[in-house]
Amino acid sequence: MRNKTENNRRTADARVWLALLGGIAGFLLAGRLAAHDTWILPNRPRVVPGQPVTFDLTSGMAFPANEVGVKPDRLARASARLREMVSDLGREVSGKKSLRLKTRFPRPGIAAVWVESKPRALELKPAEVKEYLEEIGAWDSVGRKWESEGKGKWRESYTKHAKTYVRVGRPESDDSWSQPVGMDLELVPESDPTQLAAGQEIAIRLLENGQPAADLAVGLVAANAKSGSLSKTDSEGRVRLRFDHGGWWLVRATVLKPSEKPDLDWESRFATLTLSVGAR
Repeated sequence: MRNKTENNRRTADARVWLALLGGIAGFLLAGRLAAHDTWILPNRPRVVPGQPVTFDLTSGMAFPANEVGVKPDRLARASARLREMVSDLGREVSGKKSLRLKTRFPRPGIAAVWVESKPRALELKPAEVKEYLEEIGAWDSVGRKWESEGKGKWRESYTKHAKTYVRVGRPESDDSWSQPVGMDLELVPESDPTQLAAGQEIAIRLLENGQPAADLAVGLVAANAKSGSLSKTDSEGRVRLRFDHGGWWLVRATVLKPSEKPDLDWESRFATLTLSVGAR
């Protein structure tokens, strides 16, 4: 009986520690999620008109794997545009690793699909701030100034803007892909994003509130790559990116600005664009 009681006590202690560790890990993850990318991926980059298409919306650090599902109540908008027609995406499944959205495109064209989140606030510790700013390419422009001023509080509100494209049927004379969908921060390709091939280089413009975002870092990450590259936009918000091989690629950018709100220090916007690149 004594041994049984002792074993029960140890089991209970182990459960308590596991719960504590899980809570700590969850807290740290919540703090680090601002630096994670949020992207949307279709189950196929090309479809026939009328065919159902599903999209996985997720946040994570290992593109294109689904890691953390976006909660439905975090969405401000989830839309699709086919030529001049704009519609809302339906919600199919909300899971731990992704939020699944769905739609159908009735006729040929280049469909733009995008999602915007509601603002969310968090507070980062100094060590987390440096890692975060280095990841988004803002350490030299923002981080060193923050460091020289004493590493004060880092209270930030962020929003996410994710976009992708789907080629529907055999579209003729559809250049709607070149038109912004109207997100506050948006990556807009200057070549047909559904006709990319390995080895090709294209220009992409970063727009903030419809205006060119100059001298900002734009990242490029290939599927399953351990690291990516960073390039700076020019005075027109334009950056040229090269896709060395086929598969899915993630283009990402972040705008970070001081906040004038009393309970915040910074406000940020994250933009991502997923592109399917064909083989040579």
